[in-house]
Amino acid sequence: MIYCVDQLTKSFGNHTALRNLCVEISEPGIYGILGPNGAGKSTFIKLMLKILTPSSGNIYYNGKNIEHAGNDYFRNIGAVLEGNRNLYWYMSAKENLRYYGRLMGLADNVIRNRTEELLSIMDLQGHENKKVGYCSRGMQQKVALMTALIHSPKILFLDEPTLGLDLTTKLSVISEIQKMSEQGTTVFLTTHQIDVLERLTNKLIILENGVATYQGSVDALVNAHKGQQRTEYTLPYTKETIEALASLMPSEAIRIHEEKKQIHLSLSESEEAFAYSLVQMCAEKQIRIIAVTPETPTLEEVLIFFWRNHHG
Repeated sequence: MIYCVDQLTKSFGNHTALRNLCVEISEPGIYGILGPNGAGKSTFIKLMLKILTPSSGNIYYNGKNIEHAGNDYFRNIGAVLEGNRNLYWYMSAKENLRYYGRLMGLADNVIRNRTEELLSIMDLQGHENKKVGYCSRGMQQKVALMTALIHSPKILFLDEPTLGLDLTTKLSVISEIQKMSEQGTTVFLTTHQIDVLERLTNKLIILENGVATYQGSVDALVNAHKGQQRTEYTLPYTKETIEALASLMPSEAIRIHEEKKQIHLSLSESEEAFAYSLVQMCAEKQIRIIAVTPETPTLEEVLIFFWRNHHG
């Protein structure tokens, strides 16, 4: 067991940010921590990093309570928090990396080699001596990531790691996180960028009002909502087709692709009656159905349905 979070509660005055939270992390992977604003995501990460102290409950890392953990625990951890608060603004990127490398007990030659490697990944060669306070937000984000990765940590906490990055660097960062995960690093990731979630995460922890409403794999969540699978019907874009559809279909299901002269109808399994009427209408009016294509729901669609269903 890598982490065992047992009945974790954190209150701030009359507000309870986390309530009797129980989470088990039994194997390495990339865990997406999701939830609306105020769900308890940041509080959870800060408790794992010992920035905050629990009101009650315990966190165990490799079977040991982190309440009593010292430097050995922190040398296994890398973190990027919101606002790049792990940076010293009056120091250069290179100086920040040297400082954090030494703090983690790395030899100077290891720091030099790892710094060059990270500068290449982040495309920051030639900027390593610029003071962080004078860097752009995107550049600051890169330096923050570099300081978190300098010691190749076993555990990585990342809060919006690709925010403010250009596409090329974003893909490089995603690739580096994937590589570290494949080498056994456990990653905890918070992000509102669904494409990053889809590329990186294989496990999810969904928080709402300080309580975990889902813990498990991305695949299991998607499979649990296969009932939301949709089917797309492609018809010719003609006056006759539009007139026939006008009284039959809900307008939100209709997409017109003018360039291809096609009409696309997206229907869920719950709209089976519409689908039957559509096929019957096409047969009666001799409208050719060009294609029928099953559409697997995206992670974004599954998450939206999950939250709506959970609140419903």
